[in-house]
Amino acid sequence: MVGLYEVLFTALSGDNDLQTLLGGSSSDRKIYPITHDGATEPPAVRFAILSGNSDIGHPVDRPVIDLELVSATGVTQLNLIQARVDAIVNRKRLSNANIIVHLCYKVFEADEYDPEAREYRRIVRYNLITS
Repeated sequence: MVGLYEVLFTALSGDNDLQTLLGGSSSDRKIYPITHDGATEPPAVRFAILSGNSDIGHPVDRPVIDLELVSATGVTQLNLIQARVDAIVNRKRLSNANIIVHLCYKVFEADEYDPEAREYRRIVRYNLITS
């Protein structure tokens, strides 16, 4: 999935409305890999590209992505962030020189609270169709 991480990072980090919700800055866009272990202050978005199927004989891939939306204040903030993320990733096309995301649709959503980190988290899984 060469280029998919970059396409998603560019789309999410470049959206002014999402950056306002996250309190992002030019040095910290508040968009991280899900495995990021450095210091992050909520709110933030973490994401991972999971494995996906490929259509045999066609240059079409079906990757799965997980986004972890994080808030220190609660579900209201998670709802605002998710609404903006949905609007960003559900555009008709996201692309760069290596990849085109033709379709993105949500297939799973779950909320949790991590008392150790004092974070509200929402995991949202999307299926994509890319080429």
